[in-house]
Amino acid sequence: MNAKRGTYGELKSVPERDMKMIRNLVNGAAQADKVDEHGAWEFGCEFDNKGRGSALNWDVYGYGRDRHDRRFLAVIQVRQFVRQRKNWFPQIRKSYFLLGRNEDKSIFAHAVQSAVVHRAIRDNADVVRRVQKWIFGCDYERVIRHGDIALVPLSRQPAAPVVDTDTLAIGPSDNSASHELSADEIRQNGNLYAKNPHLTHAPGTHPDVAGAGWYRVMIGRRAATYDFAAPTID
Repeated sequence: MNAKRGTYGELKSVPERDMKMIRNLVNGAAQADKVDEHGAWEFGCEFDNKGRGSALNWDVYGYGRDRHDRRFLAVIQVRQFVRQRKNWFPQIRKSYFLLGRNEDKSIFAHAVQSAVVHRAIRDNADVVRRVQKWIFGCDYERVIRHGDIALVPLSRQPAAPVVDTDTLAIGPSDNSASHELSADEIRQNGNLYAKNPHLTHAPGTHPDVAGAGWYRVMIGRRAATYDFAAPTID
């Protein structure tokens, strides 16, 4: 992608066809009904006659196609500007998200670290691929993805204690353990491993996936977000 970037790394020259797809993702994420407890995004601005108020807007930092399913993805910054008093310095807060569509066409917004985005820009690297690598902590091209869970193939049996179950509910937290892992054998030592794993998504957003052999089960990392910009829930 040889697009021109602005002072802060944002893309300034996105072809209209691509920009239309990005806007559709942003609008869909802003209106998503599966967001966390903070609620959806509300873009726009409101200031009084003394210049006090707030604004919420967004910029594009990267876009491309998923290496596995070829779905369109975008990395955006959601930025809040707040001025509480006329002569005060404004408060500016930023969150970054990977946007895309799930298998059922619903839109996801996965919070990612700003440092990962800007490091990719400095390295003149693919921002989307760097973000995906950060989420799963490995080469994204190697994984079998299931929403925000990934199966990473291993070349040998892991040296970890066997878990006394062949089924586990997993997810980013105990409150969002929406994936069911079943396997011939499960091992755990801080990391989670499964032999011949099978993943099912309880809400049904993602179709089942399975692997043959040993895999490390990775739960995708999410960056912290401000309450003005909520991620979606997988």
